[in-house]
Amino acid sequence: MSTKTTFKRIALGLVATLGFGLLSALPAYSAEATPTAVVAGKTTEDDTVALAASKYTASTLLNANGISAFTVEAASSVELAVIPVGGASAAGAVVRLAYAGVGIFHTSAAMAGSAAGTAELLDAFTAPTTPGTYTINAIYDEDGDFSLTVDDQRTFSVAMTITAPAGVSASLSTAHIVSGNAGTIATSTTDIVTASGTATMAAANSGSIALTMKNTLGAAMASGNLITAQITSGPGYLVALTADTPTANSCSTTPTYSATVGRAISAFDPGAIANIIICADGLAGKATIALSVTNQLVTTAWATKSFTFYGAVRTLSVATSNFTIGAAGGDETGAADASRDSTGEVTNAGALTTGTSTPAFIIAAKDSAGQLATAANVPVVISSAPTVVASGTCVLDDGATVYSSGEGFGLYNCSFTTAASAKSGDKATLTFRINDPLGTAGIDYLTTTVDVTVGAARFKETISLDKATYTPGEAMVVTRTATDNAGNPVADGSSAPAVVFNKAVGGTAPAAGFYVGGKLATSSARPAVFAPTASGVFEARIVGLNGSLTTTSPIIATATIGEDEATSAASAAADAAAEATDAANAATDAANAAAEAADAATAAAQDAADAVAALSTSVTAMVDALKKQITSLTNLVIKIQKKVKA
Repeated sequence: MSTKTTFKRIALGLVATLGFGLLSALPAYSAEATPTAVVAGKTTEDDTVALAASKYTASTLLNANGISAFTVEAASSVELAVIPVGGASAAGAVVRLAYAGVGIFHTSAAMAGSAAGTAELLDAFTAPTTPGTYTINAIYDEDGDFSLTVDDQRTFSVAMTITAPAGVSASLSTAHIVSGNAGTIATSTTDIVTASGTATMAAANSGSIALTMKNTLGAAMASGNLITAQITSGPGYLVALTADTPTANSCSTTPTYSATVGRAISAFDPGAIANIIICADGLAGKATIALSVTNQLVTTAWATKSFTFYGAVRTLSVATSNFTIGAAGGDETGAADASRDSTGEVTNAGALTTGTSTPAFIIAAKDSAGQLATAANVPVVISSAPTVVASGTCVLDDGATVYSSGEGFGLYNCSFTTAASAKSGDKATLTFRINDPLGTAGIDYLTTTVDVTVGAARFKETISLDKATYTPGEAMVVTRTATDNAGNPVADGSSAPAVVFNKAVGGTAPAAGFYVGGKLATSSARPAVFAPTASGVFEARIVGLNGSLTTTSPIIATATIGEDEATSAASAAADAAAEATDAANAATDAANAAAEAADAATAAAQDAADAVAALSTSVTAMVDALKKQITSLTNLVIKIQKKVKA
């Protein structure tokens, strides 16, 4: 072989080798991805909940369920929905997510693959904690290798707005309290009853406060809150539990205070539901427990709860006596009900009727400080005359309604039952007693007593008014009374007839009711019926028994409507005005008479003046004549004198 041929062969070999090398260096093009496009979908989930319509912006250009933007809370778990368009997504496909201007933040697990137009959720990623709007650029890769080959890739973008997480709502979150050691969570029903328990230290819980945490949207909050619970006044200590229901016997006779045990508990993470156990420390009194919650660095005063710790019972007393006249022939008087209801209180009857929830007596148990306290057992009732009062019953009032005797501790609702042999006028003394908790059981007791009598059925009824005369519209007290055929007040709870009037009255005419103590009267402090406005006599009447057990007849009381103060004042003013008019007329007449007399006097004076003037003229003439005569006489005398001298 020539040298030239050898070089050619070497060259060909090198070319072939280089050619294969070049071929191996070229990209390996794969098949084109099946979907023609991929879009984000409406079924995207925020913390495992599909987005509400208000949380996304629809973009239906490529698919009816596509979106261009969505909103989630900061730090929430997001599962982005992707929808293949124009073809199915491949099993094993992977989606890579990047924030625009930031970079890749999430690469999904291999997809299961879905039909064209069918959304598939990617595995979750955590949203940013900083509020704002982020553009997510997504790359769908058919085989999941994200090589330089792009034929098997599809891209899409979606805007994600991050909002600050909803804060805790003090109004939607709840803090309910309950008494006792049972593992029952407190509710709104138990919360209305004043919680209470013995002050004696024990392992048993005195009570508990159930906490349920919700945000401003009403959703449960499993995280993000810190609770502070503090006894701001009074005795006791607290124990924090994250359990959904309170754990019995969480207290101790020798507690060790810590971050979760003590009079103040701070920075307690409750989760969605938790319980704060209330424990006794040996002191009696009312504890005030203040609760606050810190969320997103903001602390909010949340709720204040009260718990009453009481000492051992030292006294029993009759707090209220509603009914003391039992029924002849046997019947229950009053009711021994834990819960007093509206119907029973309106009925308000003792014996001879059913349905009342009003107790005959309310017995109060108190500790050495005079504070109500619940005894270990309810009081028992002992009758001094079993043939008159056969038995009695007491129950602890539950404090659960507006009609309750008290707040759920220390007060007992009691009834008594007369014997079949009981008759009108019989008497008995009832003793209510409990074992002295500080004495010897079965020997030492705490007691209180009350006297009761017996009345029979109605025989004679009366009606009376508190006044004989009323001004129009004045408040009235109307009293109905009833006695039995022995002249004694009828049994409490005996029915009383309605009152009617023959003239229109103000307010409401007394309706039918029940006698207590032989009477049924309208209130003087809070009047309900007012006198007629028409003057004159009016009647109040009942149709009752008037000396008979069976035959009824009208029974009447009368009174008179007089003038009211305004009318009296007006009449007096009118009378005074009339008198003043008469006086004025008399004065006018007198003045006229005086004027006439003056005129007459003036005329007389004028006549007198004329007469005086005439007389004066006459006198003057006479004087002048007299003067002349005197002068003449004087002259004559002078002449005579002269002649005589001569």
